Amino acid sequence: MEVLDKYLDDKQVFDFFNNPTIFDDKKKAVMKSIADAERFSSYTLNLLNLVIDKKRTSILKEIVKEFEELYNEITDTEIAIVTSAIKISTEQLAQIAKKIQSMSGAKNVRMKNVVDESLIAGFMVRYGKDGSRFIDLSVKGQLDRIAAEINLVDQAAFA
Repeated sequence: MEVLDKYLDDKQVFDFFNNPTIFDDKKKAVMKSIADAERFSSYTLNLLNLVIDKKRTSILKEIVKEFEELYNEITDTEIAIVTSAIKISTEQLAQIAKKIQSMSGAKNVRMKNVVDESLIAGFMVRYGKDGSRFIDLSVKGQLDRIAAEINLVDQAAFA
């Protein structure tokens, strides 16, 4: 499902499957070629063909998201999104995953790395149900905290 989601992120692919003027047989042929190339299980391909038959391709991204949430819940997997100024190495992500695993108590942790150069240096981690837990170890975050403290001091001095 994760691989399918990456295909659906491509606007041309998403638009192809949602185009009502393209016959279902053609959509199924393209889906089969994707499934063969990415080695999807026959169950996954059957589900995707059913979605095409029922004219529900417009909700494919929602199906993928819901599947991921259910899978993570069943397997006790925590998703952690690491936002960093540069791409983080696999070894560093593994270290962060171990820490998140010990903090959350989850059996598994899946890491997603997002690059945001505005952080200057360091990283931020968002995990937990709906990303409710947050760790900020970025330079930008430190600068923001210092600026907030200066504002508090200025407000207190003029109060």
